[in-house]
Amino acid sequence: MPSKNRAKKISNSLVARLPKPLSGVSTSGNKTQLKISPPKYLQFLATLFFAIWILVGIFFLIFIYGNWRQGAFRGLLAKPQPVPQQQSQAPAETDLPGVGKVNITCVQNSLSTDAIQKIVQSGNTSTLTDDEKAKLEPCIIQKEEASSTASPSPNQ
Repeated sequence: MPSKNRAKKISNSLVARLPKPLSGVSTSGNKTQLKISPPKYLQFLATLFFAIWILVGIFFLIFIYGNWRQGAFRGLLAKPQPVPQQQSQAPAETDLPGVGKVNITCVQNSLSTDAIQKIVQSGNTSTLTDDEKAKLEPCIIQKEEASSTASPSPNQ
């Protein structure tokens, strides 16, 4: 550990290296305080920076206020309204090709899925068995009328 005299010499030499008191340096008793102020151009740029951001902030506040007045935030802030559930009803009747107008629930109850697919694919009841045709009869509301006149061919 250095002696007290040596520590005093080091502290005096550091004090001796400090510049003479300037306008920014204040000495009060034993303590020396150095006040450093930034250059003038940095103060100007900082002031300009804050002024620009203050203007941007004011612009955004005016923008939000204007949209608030027009009701742009009503959808975001309003409580959601309960949507009434609407039950969509499936059609009770449909037209089957080659058969006519039939009741859907009756056909689904009386015929198998394979039989219904046969009717839809072939377009008529020719692929059904006699038992399936008999089960289909009560479900037919309006029979399809077979056209007695042949349609003209496109070659004529």
